[in-house]
Amino acid sequence: MTNSLSEARFIEMAEAYGSVIARWPEAVRAEAMAMARLPGMRAVLVEAERLDARLDLWTVAAPSPALRDRVLTSRRTPLARRARLWWSSIGIATALAGAAAGSVAASAALPLDHSVSDDATAFGDLSQQDS
Repeated sequence: MTNSLSEARFIEMAEAYGSVIARWPEAVRAEAMAMARLPGMRAVLVEAERLDARLDLWTVAAPSPALRDRVLTSRRTPLARRARLWWSSIGIATALAGAAAGSVAASAALPLDHSVSDDATAFGDLSQQDS
């Protein structure tokens, strides 16, 4: 037997996988079977078997009909609201992105020499146009 499976690792495996070595990872099963013959390791497996038995007895009560109805009711109604909110959020985000892109494009399109004359309009400077 090689010593790649230490006693500490054996204890960890028993705590994680239980007392049935067949449920342990295949890579350590053969070594674990050999170590299980040692009195100290056999005691570890007995303790793991006790824990397995206690866990096997544990059950979860079924939910009450009132709880079941509340869960099902709360699931149906808000989904439509969440979908509307999601789509409206996309619309708002798109509008904000468009406004930001428009602002950047407008500021980039402004000439660096932008002196304003009395003949300036929103469509350009009328004094600079040829008649």
